[in-house]
Amino acid sequence: MPTPRLEADDPRLITALAAYNRLHSYTLVAREMDAPYSSVERWVKAALAWENAPHGHQQAVKVSGLDMGLVKGGWIKVAASDGTPAHSVRWSVPQEQGNPDRIIDAIRDGLADMPRAVHMDCKTGPDDILAVFPVADLHIGMLADLEETGHDWDGKKATRVFQDVFGRLVGVTPSAGTALLAQLGDLMHVDDQTNLTQSGHQLDADTRYFMILRRAVVAMKYAIDTLRGKYARVIYRGCRGNHDRTAHYAVTLALSQHYADVEGVTIIDHAGEFYVHEFGKNMVVLHHGDKANAARLVNFAAAEWPEIWGRTRNRLALSGHIHHETRKDIGGMTCESIGTIIPRDAYAYGHAYSANRALVSITLDAAEGEISRARRSI
Repeated sequence: MPTPRLEADDPRLITALAAYNRLHSYTLVAREMDAPYSSVERWVKAALAWENAPHGHQQAVKVSGLDMGLVKGGWIKVAASDGTPAHSVRWSVPQEQGNPDRIIDAIRDGLADMPRAVHMDCKTGPDDILAVFPVADLHIGMLADLEETGHDWDGKKATRVFQDVFGRLVGVTPSAGTALLAQLGDLMHVDDQTNLTQSGHQLDADTRYFMILRRAVVAMKYAIDTLRGKYARVIYRGCRGNHDRTAHYAVTLALSQHYADVEGVTIIDHAGEFYVHEFGKNMVVLHHGDKANAARLVNFAAAEWPEIWGRTRNRLALSGHIHHETRKDIGGMTCESIGTIIPRDAYAYGHAYSANRALVSITLDAAEGEISRARRSI
């Protein structure tokens, strides 16, 4: 069946565009018009394309019967009004360029129906204790097949397993005045809809990009709300990963908007490659771990934050990236790589990588440094 033609004066286009200019959300427009989200997005884009097109393009579309919102360009026959022979005219509508703001808009629309964060009452733990919850390399959206890798895995299972293990970990971690949720990068397996690495290699992704973003937000929101049930103050800081170089910004900004008015929750939303947290005599540095090795990071931390370095005695740098646990003491700082809970994908299995799967928490005393550690394994 041919696609119905959308006339330039189609009332659906006019209504959709007017509503979008007023509400600034495809989701809200779809609800108001009682129409599918995809249809509303198509109508608005078609209306905008028609409004912004040159007069000659508009005339060409009217003559050809094409839909300005759906057809990117082509050759059409245009007949002159004086009866002279028709001639071919090439016309096109500029294609939309990639825009990171669309990711943020998509997340905002996706959260439109999510209830706002509510106040939670919890016991106040000792202010001289900090509970650090490092989360590394969840790779939400990764696909693995049992026959090929020994494990079945997808975005839904990743979210479900993380919630289960993280909930149990919080239950066995000591009380503290503050909890630091340290998201160390590669929260998502892909950075855009192409499902490619930076070097162009194909990644095994299990679903649409928007769903991966949505599940990443849901996973971190679950973690924050779980911590809020036990700790009076919660800090979230997300790091860039080599798999989610730009997408992680959308997750952080979505969380920042969601918890904007919630007392006791702080979302660190600046774009720096590194994050440093000073707690008493403790210095905690967060980064993904793909750009600076341990020795370079120690020298960098001492040079970049000399005042904090001088005030502290217990210094810990946390990273991910390599999917297994390592620990090195170098020049006054402990550099630790955190493992992950996910299984291997086909690439890791084919290269014979292997590691234990677990989440850990690290409890720091303001004066003494690390005083305990909890662990929950798969």
